[in-house]
Amino acid sequence: MFIEYTFTMNDGKDLRYKVEFERTRQPILNKNLYPSWTQLDFHQCPNCPLKIEEHSHCPVAIDAHEIVLEFAEVLSCNEADIQVKTPEREYFKHTDAQTGLRALIGFVMATSKCPILRPLRGMAYYHLPFASLNEIVFRVTSSYLLHQYYKYQKGSRIDLEFEGLKQHFKDLQTLNYHFSDRVRAACDADANLNVLATLFTISSMLSLSLEKHLKEIEHLFD
Repeated sequence: MFIEYTFTMNDGKDLRYKVEFERTRQPILNKNLYPSWTQLDFHQCPNCPLKIEEHSHCPVAIDAHEIVLEFAEVLSCNEADIQVKTPEREYFKHTDAQTGLRALIGFVMATSKCPILRPLRGMAYYHLPFASLNEIVFRVTSSYLLHQYYKYQKGSRIDLEFEGLKQHFKDLQTLNYHFSDRVRAACDADANLNVLATLFTISSMLSLSLEKHLKEIEHLFD
């Protein structure tokens, strides 16, 4: 299963990315083959459970580094025709490069081998590019409750107050903040940094005011 993104920039330049959902990499990689900012101990997230003795590189950085470098000279305000192909359907939107890059990077991050991002794999499998904030709230809370159902079936304690989800978004805030330091070392243009800033903002909003956003869609269930 794979997702394919095509960016057709206003200047006619095409950027194309085909990302497999399952990607196999060895935990120890040749450091000479990848940029130094992808190494695990380069601005490693303080909540990262990986150990440098067992993993040479950050899983997210390894998966995203080619996209980050290619977008290094693309400003977030540049417009593009963005086409997204999934196994089930295609999406198209004419918008700024940042919006498309956010969707692409979000998929790459959620399908990486990063243990902090692993809870997002279910949502990534049913990828929805260009999602609004309410769509994100609907999908992430639905996914979390489905996870609780599977835990209940196995006799584990479940969480219907979303406390675990709120903590997960706090962990994502930390990850996005420190991963942006990696990207800052890789490029000077603003598109990549703006994408991570947006992801940071979404994580912050959902960790602090999840109930407020849930209230906004409550009418759908009246």
